[in-house]
Amino acid sequence: MEKTPNVILMFIDDLGYGDLSCFNENSKLKTTNIDGLSDCGIRLTDCHSTSALCTPSRYGLLTGRYNWRSRLKQSVLPGGADPLIENGRRTLATMFKEHGYYTAAVGKWHLGLGWERKDFDGSEYGIADEVQEKLKVPGAAGFLLDGMNIDFTKPLKVSPNDFGFDYFYGTAASLDQPPYTYIENRTVLSVPDHVTGVFPLDRTGATQQELWQRGPAAPDYDFEKVIEDMNDKVLEIIDSHADAEEPFFLYYPTHAVHGPLLPPEGFKGKSGLNAYGDMVLYLDYLVGTVRDKLKEKGILEDTIFIFASDNGCSGIADYPFLTSHGHNPSYIFRGKKTDIYEGGHRIPAIISWPEHMDGGKTCGQMTCLCDLFATFAQLLGENIPDNAAEDSISLLPALHKDVPVRYSVVHSSGDGSFSIRTQDWKLELCRHGGSGMNSPVIEPTTTDEVPYQLYNLKEDVREQHNVAAQHPDVCLAMARELLEIIKNGRSTPGAPQENAGMDSWKQLQDVYGMMEKIEKNAGDM
Repeated sequence: MEKTPNVILMFIDDLGYGDLSCFNENSKLKTTNIDGLSDCGIRLTDCHSTSALCTPSRYGLLTGRYNWRSRLKQSVLPGGADPLIENGRRTLATMFKEHGYYTAAVGKWHLGLGWERKDFDGSEYGIADEVQEKLKVPGAAGFLLDGMNIDFTKPLKVSPNDFGFDYFYGTAASLDQPPYTYIENRTVLSVPDHVTGVFPLDRTGATQQELWQRGPAAPDYDFEKVIEDMNDKVLEIIDSHADAEEPFFLYYPTHAVHGPLLPPEGFKGKSGLNAYGDMVLYLDYLVGTVRDKLKEKGILEDTIFIFASDNGCSGIADYPFLTSHGHNPSYIFRGKKTDIYEGGHRIPAIISWPEHMDGGKTCGQMTCLCDLFATFAQLLGENIPDNAAEDSISLLPALHKDVPVRYSVVHSSGDGSFSIRTQDWKLELCRHGGSGMNSPVIEPTTTDEVPYQLYNLKEDVREQHNVAAQHPDVCLAMARELLEIIKNGRSTPGAPQENAGMDSWKQLQDVYGMMEKIEKNAGDM
């Protein structure tokens, strides 16, 4: 019997669609190794994350469920947060494990962990006087920074091991989010003993590219080595499992290219642009090391290698500088990370399986990262239960025959605002980008006439001309479709499911408010 393929899912942090030379003909960065992956695989040119932010997009990827169905309705989790994935919820790793795979996750988790808590006054980190002083100031409780009340000597009550992974090695969250220590399965490998970083941390622009958020750190934690250490662990796992009878599923959420931007020696200045450009080239190198290891072990042909970003590029990259030098991380799209616009959630994605795919092809069909669940379910012969992967659709017809698999897709922005895309139409239920942060990269050429936006992406993929006022009937039909998708708890056939946090869901109430305006505008026509 032919061995089931190994699967590597390399999930990149904050990489823009326009950063890769295989996606952007005008890219100032030559990403040779990623281009090579594309040459023996399929590029998805209309692929999207479920959200324009990293915690929610990771939830959508691993569960096959829209992230806003969870308790998290906007923003991201701090590193010291409780688990976001619900107890007992089926994940990609759960499915692979039940089909005989060895499952491992290496890198940035950022979906919450079951920490053991303790009382905190700052004394153990030598900042007790500072804490007490800050607590006198109204609203300053946020100074008690992320991870300060964790007992790092105790094992995790909940870890990735509880969501289908046989092995986990990584950090709680992003490279710039505390706590700063490595975790292996349920164990913190080095107990934090000091506080480092700045507060607050600006991630809207490039003023703090090399800094990180204030929080507890282990004595041996080296920010400049984290990405390399994680990659070494990935190569080690491939080494040790290449010849095993059981296939492996390796989820590799690398910390690159998220801030702080700390390119290692050999890559500093290599791009000729800035630290962000250098980090993209370092990422390209990492991809090359993984492919080389697969070749060395003789399993490249038998491995499905998926490369995808979690959302658009962050403002930390320094868009003004890069665009002035002819490089736009968002390619031709409006917006960036956190925005509801295409630049926030349209991501570069490549699927390579040399043994079963003709290389160098593109798939222009509308796809979403949450669709990987149903895709692998079909490959594995899995019958998905009603209470799992409620928004996932198999990509196999799109990959093999380039035929549509999705009629619509729903996205959320940094502040939890909604958009729904139905074929060429995209309705955005917010006046601006919905990021809660900076203004969009490419400003519109028309003035909004209504407090929501409608674009025909076939004619206006740059989202420059809001035509909502001219097409109230289209807005009404799409808003009703969105509400139906929310109400049913799923967007695929099956029994209705529950969404979390319905009673306190401000963004849902905003949708109803927008619906009233849309109905009025449609009635006035």
